[in-house]
This record gives sequence, structure tokens and C-alpha cells, in this order.
Amino acid sequence: MKEKETIIYLQGDDALEFGRSGYCEACLRPAREWAKQDRYGCFEVHADLDREGNLVGFLCPECASRP
Repeated sequence: MKEKETIIYLQGDDALEFGRSGYCEACLRPAREWAKQDRYGCFEVHADLDREGNLVGFLCPECASRP
């Protein structure tokens, strides 16, 4: 089990870029298949962090829930 689940809120240009070309770091599924925009055009996504806690990408809900 992951020690701590981290959710990232993407907005503005980051949200636009993520919606166009984002993907899951684990299964490589495009974000347009699993990411849901809120009414402001922003995304809440699971962060993929390295050992030091640095953001290296994003995970779909299925991959984020895996141990």
C-alpha cells in the first residue's frame, strides 16, 4: 500500500496541456480516457512521485489504487 496518496490540482495552461497530451505514467493510457475536468476546466489527478517526493508524472485512478 502506498504511504500517502497525493492529489494534484492542475489549472490554467497546465490543465490545457494535460488534457491534450497527458497520460498515465504506469499504463500509458491517455488522460482524455480517464481524467475528468471540473466545471472550471481544471483536473484533480493522482501524482506519481519518486523516492524523494518529486513529481514525475500522473496516474490514472486504477493505477493509483494499486499497491
